[in-house]
Amino acid sequence: MEFWHDRWQSQKIGWHRKMFNDLLLKHWAKISAVENGNVLVPLCGKSLDMLWLAKQGYTVVGIDMVDQAVKTFFTENELKYESVNIGKHTKYSSQPFTIFHGNLLDLDAGLIQADAWYDRAALIAISPSDRKDYVDQIRKQTKLGAVGLLITFAYPQEQMPGPPFALHDDHVSDLFSEGFKLERLEKIDLEDEKDRGLTNVTSSVFKITRIDDM
Repeated sequence: MEFWHDRWQSQKIGWHRKMFNDLLLKHWAKISAVENGNVLVPLCGKSLDMLWLAKQGYTVVGIDMVDQAVKTFFTENELKYESVNIGKHTKYSSQPFTIFHGNLLDLDAGLIQADAWYDRAALIAISPSDRKDYVDQIRKQTKLGAVGLLITFAYPQEQMPGPPFALHDDHVSDLFSEGFKLERLEKIDLEDEKDRGLTNVTSSVFKITRIDDM
């Protein structure tokens, strides 16, 4: 957590995009999320993708561990917000947006109950040792039948320490092997990312459907 606080403090937030994610725009309709439903965005930062989701008629629930990131989303988009403490988290609200400040893995079970979720940079940001707990939280914070759009980032892990940590297709298959149905929608080579000194970089887009209570 200290790593991410330091990055925000120094404004080294290269993962933040000043435009909507092109893979979100291309694939969101394919997951057939409930119209006007509730979308969970884990480790949301100040992502503009939340604005796009809201424009499609969804209510958006984000969570991020960095308070600065949460407040910046509201202030930069000129949204007046209210805040209240809920357990280990602070809940910031300005409809149609709600963002919790705190650790995703500490959310009380059933607090959100989303119809869908969107992950562009959450699973690749957390330690691989926490990934199973992340998937467990997705299960606890979504409804049966909820659908997710997951965008991965994969490379030879030994070539860069991370974060972002490599998330290969087989990792995704293993993580969501129980209680979920997977469909890969696209896999692309990221040639521009090889500037980091990586020999091979790919991104996959998955539709993930929660099909069972565990």
